[in-house]
Amino acid sequence: MPSKTHTTAVVLIPPESAQPPIQAIRRIHDRNFRRWMPHITLLYPFAERVDFADVTTSLAEAAEQIAPFSVDLNRFDAFKHRKSCTMFLVPEPADEIARLHSALISHLPDYDDTAQFSGGFHPHLSIGQFQHRSLHTEQQRLQTEWQPIQFEIETLSLIYRSSETNDRFVVAEQFPFQTRS
Repeated sequence: MPSKTHTTAVVLIPPESAQPPIQAIRRIHDRNFRRWMPHITLLYPFAERVDFADVTTSLAEAAEQIAPFSVDLNRFDAFKHRKSCTMFLVPEPADEIARLHSALISHLPDYDDTAQFSGGFHPHLSIGQFQHRSLHTEQQRLQTEWQPIQFEIETLSLIYRSSETNDRFVVAEQFPFQTRS
């Protein structure tokens, strides 16, 4: 079994042009705003940086199985934890992201942690942490104010954080999806 770390991940990152409204919410509500860029997690924890050479071929092969696709961020939902809640934007169509997740796991089965939750893999883009008592009100407020956005996803990103990056995640490598013919 390969070594895993919480300092690396495989994610989908919205293009910079789509990030301002997401970041405006995250800046206020997400305690991890500075650590993580807006993203949809696919594999986490992931391989140690010293093992990246062992996984990049598999990441490239999985990415090549997927055509670029559009993602819509129209609505909010939340995971309820014991002491707090994580609110997120629901990326749709979820089946495209789930298909990519399955392709990744078929190539890298040792990194299936995101599939092990009781409800299985659940694509989401976290926007912040909330208390149970304020979740419903905040979710309604954000939903009312939200202007849906759509963007194209064309690459898979391998990210890492370290002391050299001030403990912030940065992109180590990107893997393009199959080219349209």
